[in-house]
Amino acid sequence: MEKIEQTLDSREVAEMVDKEHSKLLRDIHRYEKQFAEAKIGLGDFFKKSEYKDLNGQARSCYRITKKGCEFIAHKLTGTKGTIFTARYINRFHEMGDILKGQQEPQIPWFIREFKGDKIMLFRDFKSITGIELSGTYTALKRSDRLVGGLDYNGHGWKCDNKEFEEKYGFPYGDDDCMMYLYFRGIRKAVRAVMNDLKDRKKLTAEAKKLILDGIQSVEGECKPSVTIPKQVEPAKRNPIQICITINENGTIQQN
Repeated sequence: MEKIEQTLDSREVAEMVDKEHSKLLRDIHRYEKQFAEAKIGLGDFFKKSEYKDLNGQARSCYRITKKGCEFIAHKLTGTKGTIFTARYINRFHEMGDILKGQQEPQIPWFIREFKGDKIMLFRDFKSITGIELSGTYTALKRSDRLVGGLDYNGHGWKCDNKEFEEKYGFPYGDDDCMMYLYFRGIRKAVRAVMNDLKDRKKLTAEAKKLILDGIQSVEGECKPSVTIPKQVEPAKRNPIQICITINENGTIQQN
C-alpha cells in the first residue's frame, strides 16, 4: 500500500509541468526505449497503469515514482524545472506524512486560494477534463451557461508572475485574464458538460469524481464567494379615500 501511495499519477505530473498528458506519455515511451537499450529497469521510475473513461474503456497512464519525478525535473530547464521540483517534493512529503498518520490529507492540488475564496482555475478544469469552458459554457445563448460574478470570475490585471505566485501560491499563467470558478460554478460546469452531447464523452467518470470529491472535501472550510441580496418588496399601503365637494360659489372643499 505504501508503494502504491508513494507515486504520482502521470496526469497530475503533466499538469505540474504544464504539458498535455498525451505528450508526457510520448516522452515516457521514449524513455522506456532508451532504458531498455541501457538495461535500466523502468519500474523504478515509471510504472504502467491505466484508468477507465466514461464509456468504461481503458486508457493508459503511469504511476511515477520520486525517482521518475527527479528524472523529469532534470529534463526541464530554468524556472520550469525549479517549480516542478518544489511541487513534486511537497507532494511526496504530503503523502509521507499522511501514511505516517501525522496529518490529514491536504486539499486537492486544483483547489486554489485566491483573495479569500477557494477556487478552481479554468485551465485546471481543462487540464483534468480536456474541456475548454471559456466561450462555450459562458456563452449567452446557452440556457445552462455559467454566469459571471456568480459561477465564475476573472482577474484581468496581468502582473509579474513571480510576485503573483509568491503572494497566492500558484502562477498567474500566460493568459491576459486569469479565469476561475467558484465552488457553485464548478458543480454547474460539471452538470453542463454532462448534458452536452459533444463534451460529455470527454468527461471521464474518474475526472468527474476527482473534481466533485475534491470540492466536497473542503466544502466546510469554504465561505460563500458571493452574497446575493434579497429582493426588497415594495411596502404595502392601505388605500386612501379622498372626497372633493365643489360649492355653489366655485370653491373646492376636501373631506
